[in-house]
Amino acid sequence: MKNNVSVVALPDADERFAGALGITTKREDEINDWIERYYDETGTYPDAIAALSTQLANANELAYAAFHLGAFAGSLRTKQELVATLLDD
Repeated sequence: MKNNVSVVALPDADERFAGALGITTKREDEINDWIERYYDETGTYPDAIAALSTQLANANELAYAAFHLGAFAGSLRTKQELVATLLDD
């Protein structure tokens, strides 16, 4: 087992989650478009991740996409639950 930690200091602080993973703003926009597309085209989270993975270049992009897909799905689910609650009354 390793008992040391390596730290990499970046010259410019990029406070975006994608930036911290080394993903440019342009690439982030592309991934976000795919997240929305594959969320709509697939039936499950694993299917969406599998479809997304065909478009991604590395593990950092996959980590970003998985995180944001979960947040995106959760946000839409919350909105759908709110609308359903309002319609039930």
